[in-house]
Formats: sequence, C-alpha cells, structure tokens
Amino acid sequence: MSLELQARRAYRIYQQYRQHSPPRIRIREKSSAVPTIYYLSRDYNKPSGGIRTLYRHVDVLNEAGVSAAVLHERRGFRCSWFANRTRVTDVESSPLGPDDLLVVPETDARLLPRLPANVRHVVFNQSGHLTWTVDAELVTRHYLDSPGLLGVMVVSEHSQDLLEYAFRRPIHRIRLSVDATQFNPPDRPNGRVISYMPRRGQLDAENVLHVLRARDALAGWTIDAVQDVSEEEVARRLRASTIFLSSSYQEGFGLPAVEAMASGNYVIGFHGFGGREFFDPAFSQPVPTGDLLGMSRALQECLTRETEQPGWCWSRGVEAARHVLAEYSAERESASILAFFTEIGHHY
Repeated sequence: MSLELQARRAYRIYQQYRQHSPPRIRIREKSSAVPTIYYLSRDYNKPSGGIRTLYRHVDVLNEAGVSAAVLHERRGFRCSWFANRTRVTDVESSPLGPDDLLVVPETDARLLPRLPANVRHVVFNQSGHLTWTVDAELVTRHYLDSPGLLGVMVVSEHSQDLLEYAFRRPIHRIRLSVDATQFNPPDRPNGRVISYMPRRGQLDAENVLHVLRARDALAGWTIDAVQDVSEEEVARRLRASTIFLSSSYQEGFGLPAVEAMASGNYVIGFHGFGGREFFDPAFSQPVPTGDLLGMSRALQECLTRETEQPGWCWSRGVEAARHVLAEYSAERESASILAFFTEIGHHY
C-alpha cells in the first residue's frame, strides 16, 4: 500500500468517526437494584467483528451470572446479521447508576470526559491504531488522568504493547474466540477456491489477483469475494475455500484471518500487526504489510505447490485450524473476560 493510499484510508476512517456523535449517556444518583455492566455499541447492522465481540462479552458475563447488557442508542435496536439472544437495551431506558459500569469502544472514548468524574468506566480498545482518531489530545488526557477509568481492555499482544508504551499503565489483554461450531476445517481437500474479504484492504487483494492473472497463474481457480453476508454464510464460504488472502493494514487483531484458518484455509498476506501473534509460517505465509510483489510471489508459489502436491494447502490449513481453535477457544475467552472484571474490582 502506497503512502498516498495509506493517508487516504486514514482520512476516510477519521471522517467516518468524526461524523458520528456518541450518544448522550443518562446518569442517575440512585443505585441500581442489580449493578450492571453496560457495553456501549453503535446502531450498526452490518457485519462488524468489533460489535459482534461486544455482544459476545455480554453473553459471557450473563452466562456467568453477571448482569450485563449491550447499550444501543435507539430503542428496540438489535444486530440481526448474526444469530443472537443477547440482552440489549438503550441509553434512554437505562440510565447509569453509581454502582453500574460503562464499557466504551475506543472510537467513542471522546464522550468520556463529558461524563461526571465519578462514573465508573472501562475502555474496550479493539484497535489500538484508532485510539487517536478523533479528539486525540482529549482522549490522551483521559487515558492518563481520569479517576473513573478503571481499566483498558485490548484484544492482541500488539495493542497491549502499543498502549502500555503510550500511557505507561497496565493494559489488560482479553482473548477473542472463534466459534468452532461454524468455523472448522473440511474433512478432505476442497476445490480450487481463493477467498478474500473486500471490506478490508480490497485494493491490495485485487491487485495481487490482477498480477497473477497477468501471469496466467489463476487458470482453474475460482475467486470468492466474501462481503455483506451473514455470519453463517461467511463460515460456509470459508469452509469451501482453500486459500485466503489477508490484506489487513492496521488491525487490533484480525479476526477474518483467524476464522479462515479455523476453516482450514492456507492464509497468505498481511498480519496488520495485530495478527502477528497467529501468523505462523508453519501453516501460513505472512508477507510484510503493503508488499504487493511479495504477496503476489507468495500466492503463486502456493499455487505451484498445490499443483505439484495436491492437498498441500489443506494439510497446512488443518494444522492452522488445530492451532487457532485451541488458542482462541470460547473457554479461554470467557476466563479472560471474567478475570479482567475481577481484577479491576467490579463487584457483581
């Protein structure tokens, strides 16, 4: 990715978040009958791994007997692009009491300085790179000085290192999980399918494919651009895929690549920094972020190996699935979430 394209992407992200005004959080002086953890979420009903994770956290907490809810802006709103029965509420119906706890995404952290200083809250920073997207100085001062900020959660080693370096305070890494009931490898090698997700790094992935078409290297292969479909459909198409192209630029974690690995794909491409921890050369092919030539060569080498040794991709995809399904299991995720709230002293 060129510096110009990086700058244009960063500007688009900046404009996207700047144009969104976080909702006004209602506060009440009287304590709640049951202290509740509220996860603030945008009313966004398209595929978004970050919002899916907020719902997952609330499910984990409620299953453990902890009162929790997703806090949307509009009454009656619920994400419907994935199956869920998660407890949801809205800002008008659920004012925060002194014993409640508010969890805010990093992209809405600018609302926190507007709250009373005694409001107990946590920042759930799923993408360290977006920390300073809007109102950077205000957000920085809040991370450094707010008495109500009980802790910061992140989802990768990279984000933990970045924010600990910036703010010189403990940052808590929470594990993500892969739904093994949906994302799991096929029993035998698939047909010749290369998949990618245009929502992230579309231009890089498509340019790699253009390079290989120019070299007449994609004959016999089907290209599947997985976009704007349900979680179930994503899982079905990833299980039907053999190779997944990752073109993430700066990620807090990079869940699509992990889900592709869990589905038995040989993953080639950029780890986006957040994915560095699972892009193991033993069962995937990491390429320096933005290296179009390197990614093109890696893909062609993979196609050549698959032609010479049918099932070469599948065998490595099975190894990748074994690793990520163990490393990012629901049990490890749940344990890390509950450990965090215990550590910050939230009484439930």
